[in-house]
Amino acid sequence: MSDTPVSITFHPREDNGPVLRHWQTYPGNFRGLATQSGELDCGDYDLGGGVVVERKSATDFSLAVMDKRLFGEVGKLKSSFDQPVYIIEGDLYGGRFHTDPLVIREAIAWLTIGAGVPLVPSPGAEFSAELMYTMARQAQHGIGHPIVMRNGKPFDPVNGQRYLVEGLPGINEGMARALLDRFGSAAAVFAASVDALAGVAGITPQAAGRMRRVLDAHWPGTRA
Repeated sequence: MSDTPVSITFHPREDNGPVLRHWQTYPGNFRGLATQSGELDCGDYDLGGGVVVERKSATDFSLAVMDKRLFGEVGKLKSSFDQPVYIIEGDLYGGRFHTDPLVIREAIAWLTIGAGVPLVPSPGAEFSAELMYTMARQAQHGIGHPIVMRNGKPFDPVNGQRYLVEGLPGINEGMARALLDRFGSAAAVFAASVDALAGVAGITPQAAGRMRRVLDAHWPGTRA
C-alpha cells in the first residue's frame, strides 16, 4: 500500500468514535491518511472526489425509515455531493419491535434504485473504517490500474442515447429518460444550460451544475 496522501474530513460528532480510534490505533494499515474535523452540512465522512458517507447502525437506519427522516436526508446528501453512500452496521434485517419489514424493504429498494445511493452492509465500525479508507483512496487517486468504465455498450440509437446520458455524474436510468424526454436527444441534453437541465423533474440545480462542469471541462493536455 502506497504512502499517497489520503484526506478524510469527519463530522465533529464522529470525533473520538470507534472509526477514528481504529484509524489511530493501526496507522500502518492506513498509510498516508490524514483526518480532520469539519462542520459538514450533511453526512458523517467526506471522502473527497464528491463522495460522502452516512454511517448508521441498523437500528438508526430503521428508525430513520419509520419516522421518514431518511428521505429528506438523502435529498440533502444528493444535493451536496456527487456520490452519497450509506454504510449500515449490524443486522439490518433482524426483527425489531418498532419496524415494519415491508416498509424497510421498500426504503432499501427506493434508496438503491430510485435514489441511486449505494447501501453497504458492515459488521462493525472497524470494517467501516477500513472500507472508508479504501473508498477515499480510490475516490481521490483512482483504483490504481486501468479498468473498463462500462461494459455492454448498446449500438441501437435509443438505448445508446440513454447509455450516453447515464454517463453524466449522478444520473441514473430514470433521470436519463426524463432528460431525453424533455430535450429529445442526447446531443440536446449535452448542449442544455444549467437552468434548462435543472428544469427537468428530479434534477437539482446542484446536479445540473455538476453535469455542466463535466461537459464543459477541458481534457488534460489540450489547450483551454
